[in-house]
Amino acid sequence: MSQITQQKREKNQAELKKWKMQAAKPTTAHYLVILVVIVALVYIVDELTSNITSTVQSSVVNDFFVSKGVDFNTGLSNMSLMMMPAYVFYFILPFYKSLADKLGRKLFLVLNTLGMALGMFTIWISPNIYTYILGCLIIRFFIPNDMQVMYIMEAAPEQHRAKLCSVTKAFGYVGVSCIPVLRLVMMNNDAARWREIFIIPVIMGAAVSILCVIFVKESPVFLSQRIHYLEGELEPDGDTADKNKTQKSGVFYAIRFIFTHKQLRYIAICAFVFACSIAVTGFYESIMTTSGMDTAAVTRALFIFPLMNALFTLIGGFLTDRLGRKRSLAVLAVISMVMLALFILSAGQGWNAYLVGGCYGIFVGCFWSVSDLLFLIFPGESTPTELRASVLGTLSLILFAGSILSMLIVSLAMRFVTSLGLLCMAVSVPFILLSLLLVLFKVRETKGVNMETITGEEWE
Repeated sequence: MSQITQQKREKNQAELKKWKMQAAKPTTAHYLVILVVIVALVYIVDELTSNITSTVQSSVVNDFFVSKGVDFNTGLSNMSLMMMPAYVFYFILPFYKSLADKLGRKLFLVLNTLGMALGMFTIWISPNIYTYILGCLIIRFFIPNDMQVMYIMEAAPEQHRAKLCSVTKAFGYVGVSCIPVLRLVMMNNDAARWREIFIIPVIMGAAVSILCVIFVKESPVFLSQRIHYLEGELEPDGDTADKNKTQKSGVFYAIRFIFTHKQLRYIAICAFVFACSIAVTGFYESIMTTSGMDTAAVTRALFIFPLMNALFTLIGGFLTDRLGRKRSLAVLAVISMVMLALFILSAGQGWNAYLVGGCYGIFVGCFWSVSDLLFLIFPGESTPTELRASVLGTLSLILFAGSILSMLIVSLAMRFVTSLGLLCMAVSVPFILLSLLLVLFKVRETKGVNMETITGEEWE
């Protein structure tokens, strides 16, 4: 036996001992409740991080561009284009996320939560647009990983999987209602004080990451899969075919797996088309502002939108478990298109601010529920455990590619149009509709699959 082989064997033995010790630890009857609560807290941090920059977008543009004599639309376009390197940077994310198939889910749950806090801290102290962009880049590295979703998918009973995913995410959206409170208390209708709303989310992100370290255990599905793999590696006379199967993981094999399996291939195509509609979610505050709503009216709208977002996210989860993945996606996609049109109409026609926020909340709740189905639930339920994190991470490449295209179209076109809202609708609705049609005719239903025994061959 060579020195390299011996070193690898000793390393595998040490890792196997570590995972077996973790698997042997007793789990209390209430652990699932504890896990759901902590995952909900992680979701609150995630959604705060995802939404907080958008809620002060016009203030940032005014601070860094308009105050220096640049037109608002041009400044917003410049800032959006300055974010383009962040999308290129995202292409390393699948490699980062795929490490969770080898190093475990817990490590990345902690790192992602702490990383989001770091990004908000960088924005909080930003003295110029470049530091602000750096903070946004850090945020955009960590928020797409959604390790909390994988925890629920691998720990929850099959019949409650989508419901618990939606319940925890709904708590995150309710947490977003803290943002208008922060705007009201910290900004007090003074847009120049926009940095101050980041203080409390930074502290919360650090605190939740500590709770994850203390209370969250490694995913039982991951432990079972990893122990099985390591035992196969250490058994010289074991089933070679089984060992070869379990050894295959990582981004490049995940790409091959996606495009050689019909179900995942069509899911990837549908997900890319849908991602091309995503730019609208980054401009809702600017849509309201440029439609004539003042800072106080926007704040009122921001009070109601996360609550409606949470409600329809919750409804989406129950629909998904009750109706199945495909029919639920169809219902949610249609509602999202209708409510986007009503949001843009209501903002431009001077409707009550709470009604404007409600329209946007229903739209975005349904929109992100469709996104979760395409990027998390459909592929997660179509992929074997040893490849799940790698495949979901690889699909983030598709999300980023579609997002880049969507943002580039909107960012360049806004220089030549007066209505940002109509532009966003013209870009988003056709892609949402096309994605829906592709799902209905090309993707197979995944409701009821066993997460531990799925192989990906079931739909071939």
